[in-house]
Order: sequence, then structure tokens, then C-alpha cells
Amino acid sequence: MHDHPGHSHDHAQAHTREEAEKLLQFTLKHNASHEDELHELGHLLESLGLNAAAQEVWYSIDDAKCASEHIERAVAAMNN
Repeated sequence: MHDHPGHSHDHAQAHTREEAEKLLQFTLKHNASHEDELHELGHLLESLGLNAAAQEVWYSIDDAKCASEHIERAVAAMNN
């Protein structure tokens, strides 16, 4: 499993195709919930006059959406 410094993926092990697809679907839902949270945070930052910080949050949402699109394509590729 791929690890990032300080972040283990032991909890995300899948041993079958079905488990892998379920994990990808879970990740899509999980990412969407974070996008919603970030959206609210972006508005809060704007309301506090922290526009540069809000802009970075908007960029992060765009990046998260791009990542989710890759995951969606991975799921589609599994079903072809």
C-alpha cells in the first residue's frame, strides 16, 4: 500500500476487486463531505475579510473535485 510521510494507509487495505471498488466509492463520498466543509469554510473566511485564505480554500476545492474525477474514472475503468 502507498504511504505518505506521517500517514499510513493500513486502514484502507482492500484484498478483492469488490473491496477496492467499495473503498473507491467510500472515498468519493468522503471527499464530497470535505468539499462541503471547505465550501462553508471559504465563505467564513470571506466574511472575515480573509480573502487570500478564502481563495486558497476555493483552489483546494477545485483540486479535490479533480481528484474525485480521477477516482470516478478509476471506478469506471474497473467496470469496463
